[in-house]
Amino acid sequence: MFGKKVLLSQEMTVGEFDIEADGAYRNVKSFPLGVKSGKDLFISVDSDKPVDVAVSNEAGKCIGFKEGMKNETFGPTHLKEKETLALVVGVFRGDLAKLKIEVWME
Repeated sequence: MFGKKVLLSQEMTVGEFDIEADGAYRNVKSFPLGVKSGKDLFISVDSDKPVDVAVSNEAGKCIGFKEGMKNETFGPTHLKEKETLALVVGVFRGDLAKLKIEVWME
């Protein structure tokens, strides 16, 4: 009841070469996160290369950003409203990162 609620737990690759993608690389991935008000959001990244992580609210305002995450946790980010946030993970074009990301609320 008072533990953490995991919203996303996934292993992925960011920055794959893809001739059909804009700029020829899949260097940005995004995920919707349904969150509750009054909670704190945490993001844990375990990556072989640095990645940038951003969280935006429904109005498009960035409510959290961390550059160059490799093996660390970002947060807490206090959530004021129940809404769907956008989690964006990216690398520079030409870079390739293999990572595990976990997002949770407490």
